[in-house]
Amino acid sequence: MRYRFCKLAAALALLLAPALLQAGVSEEEAQRLGGDLTPFGAEAAGNADGSIPPWTGQWLGVPPGLEYQGPGSKPPNPYAGEQPLFSITPENYSQYREHLSDGQIAMFERYPTFRMDIYPSHRDFAFQPRMVEKAAWNARHTELSSDAEAIRHYTGGIAFPIPAGPEEILWNTRTNYCHATMGGVSEGWGVFSNGERAHEANDYVQSIPFNNPDNPIPTTEEVVGEYISFAYGARLAPPRQKGEVTVAQEPIDYKNSSRNAWQYRPDTRRVRKAPAIGYDNPDGPGGLQTIDDHEGFNGALDRFTYTLVGKREIYIPYHDYAFNDPSTGDLDSRLTINHANPDYLRYELHRVWVVEGNLAPGKRHAYSKRRWYIDEDSWNFVLSENFDSRGNLWRVGFFTSEYQYDVQCYVKHTVMFHDLPSGHYMARWVTLERDEVDYTMPYRDKSYFTPEYLRKSVRR
Repeated sequence: MRYRFCKLAAALALLLAPALLQAGVSEEEAQRLGGDLTPFGAEAAGNADGSIPPWTGQWLGVPPGLEYQGPGSKPPNPYAGEQPLFSITPENYSQYREHLSDGQIAMFERYPTFRMDIYPSHRDFAFQPRMVEKAAWNARHTELSSDAEAIRHYTGGIAFPIPAGPEEILWNTRTNYCHATMGGVSEGWGVFSNGERAHEANDYVQSIPFNNPDNPIPTTEEVVGEYISFAYGARLAPPRQKGEVTVAQEPIDYKNSSRNAWQYRPDTRRVRKAPAIGYDNPDGPGGLQTIDDHEGFNGALDRFTYTLVGKREIYIPYHDYAFNDPSTGDLDSRLTINHANPDYLRYELHRVWVVEGNLAPGKRHAYSKRRWYIDEDSWNFVLSENFDSRGNLWRVGFFTSEYQYDVQCYVKHTVMFHDLPSGHYMARWVTLERDEVDYTMPYRDKSYFTPEYLRKSVRR
């Protein structure tokens, strides 16, 4: 009897295996990656009038002729010699509405000093081969679960290079990291309409367990982890918070797990489980964003319902190497009142996915509606719009990005949130006066992001 049961179980396993291996898109669809789609799933072709060029992927890492000093150093700008094609201003923005977001239009209507310098668009960079391989595997296997609050059959990298809906697109923004462990000091500034500023600085480390270089790309549906990221942050400023240290563990299933976080405070000299960190708790210098605004959108998806608005061609911050280049000016020259100095920002025309979130029935959040613009090539957030309880546009987010030579992928850099009613704004992940983030740190596993490690680290 036992032998017959084992044979039956084996037969069932064989019958079920093909279904598991086709949890993602069909093989025919997956074969489009590297063809009419880029390896990460963007449309490889340019647009009809050529203002968005085709993806070439001609450069992997540092382009020929550029000198780069390596991790932690300022990355050279591959397009430094270019001049703007034209500028969009409050006087002429209506001519360009077709390629502007509602948030950008609101900035032109709110601030007479706001300007967008439009440069030629570029799609020249190829992506880290290991991440290309992971994206191809995920396309065939990865799927949503737990009411879209989780993913499974996943091996790291872009979860859904050929997405089928808004939740999959949002998961791509959370899985587009190409590093295993990164770290560095970032600064943030709240710039108020009266010219005063609030300052913060953090020594930050982040690990992506699915990108552990010791984890091979699986040949089965084996799950290789229950966490999607780990983080360690030591507060350097402002003075009243200096010495606070927080570690956090981010789950891959938000419905059945929650974000774990522990904090050390020097006034108590104790490590405690942090209260719920997430959703609409104020965050950043001046409290000008929410916790779940960080990096565009993070944490559980349960408070909103999501709609895929579609794709648009929008002028977005892109290849913004100049903003954190100290050779072109100091901090004061950048942090002008109401918005960052337009002289240091570059915009290009790119295709973006547009996803909208509306507050779910019975749920509470400071925002009644959110809209995100996501670059098709990198899956980075590039713009966001957040609406108050009366449906008025409240905060407009700009996310600069650049190609990171060490990990051969695009990364988000300085993030800006503009509070329209008050005229205040916030700039975070400013590295102008610091070394750049090091994306090549040796991999740190979960043991570095626990209360036990936190206690040890603060005693040193």
